[in-house]
Amino acid sequence: MRRTLLLSLLGALAFATPAQSAAKPQTISGLRDARYCEVLELKGAPPSATITVWNTIGLNACPAKQWDALDAKAIAEQFGDTLALLNGPRHWVIDGVRGNVGKTVRSFGSLKMRQAATIPIKTAEELVQAPYTDRIIARNNSWLFEKGRTVFELVAPGGDTYVMQSYSQIKDPSLTYAQLARLGKRLKLPTGWRYRSRKLTKPLALKARGTATITQDELQNTYQLATTTRRGPRKQHAVKVRGTTVTVPGQPAGTVEDRGTLSGTPFGNGTLVLNGTFGAATVSGTVRLTFADGSVLGRFSMGFTIAEGMIDFTGTTRLVAGTGAYRGITSGELTTTDRNTLDGQNGVVTVDGSATY
Repeated sequence: MRRTLLLSLLGALAFATPAQSAAKPQTISGLRDARYCEVLELKGAPPSATITVWNTIGLNACPAKQWDALDAKAIAEQFGDTLALLNGPRHWVIDGVRGNVGKTVRSFGSLKMRQAATIPIKTAEELVQAPYTDRIIARNNSWLFEKGRTVFELVAPGGDTYVMQSYSQIKDPSLTYAQLARLGKRLKLPTGWRYRSRKLTKPLALKARGTATITQDELQNTYQLATTTRRGPRKQHAVKVRGTTVTVPGQPAGTVEDRGTLSGTPFGNGTLVLNGTFGAATVSGTVRLTFADGSVLGRFSMGFTIAEGMIDFTGTTRLVAGTGAYRGITSGELTTTDRNTLDGQNGVVTVDGSATY
């Protein structure tokens, strides 16, 4: 299991989960650009695995000398973990937080941390998170942003917005707060996504009442969902989509990226980006569909055969997330085919079934 799989679970879980909600809420201020670090302890294996998150908030600023001295393998051996991971350093982009502070404090080496959250892991899929996809976590707290401060946001297709709560120096140790205003020029944003900064004309409190929806960019900066545009009850819709694709050259060995356009019920016209990894006789991965009123994320698995200069893929796709009009979309297994020439430049994709949103 790779380190990056678990780091994506975090979302800066610095305050207690609903199980600890009986404690008196506290407010910690003066957090903007404050440095912090976390240790993750994974115990067991799905469906009975648990991640315990430890955080330096309110105890120290994660001094570099003490942080750099930590060894994840030694921590796992000391506390009987399946795996221990070091998550940091990170810096807050909030001004304060109000919530239930964890009371249990432990020392990792000479670095004190408080227990912030315990996360049950039911499936191996819960350990995998791609950038710009939602993760729902258990949390009771409010991130506080003062009037006149700058916030940094992702705007998803359809208009949903996510506000940055922390930036990470894990992927890029040189990243600083001063660089965040221009970060959008560095990010490889999915089609239809935007990065922006704006100055608040009034205070902002991002509340999590039991759960929060978070996402991360490819640098592992973390954002919390702030506004959504979808309205009305969920309904079932027939799905009958046809698209054409071409393969993007220069991908790592054993992987494929296809891009193209699609149309059909119920989405209308849009674009698609497919990223897959090949096995012996299968390919699996994700597909992102983008439309004027939102986007849809799916996971697919297909077998393939090669004959007479053509490659034929047949399998299923399951829709698992969306933005804008398609927020909360789900589906069963949708019948999926993809017929292409061996050079990947003449793909025809079909998807049939039903989805609810």
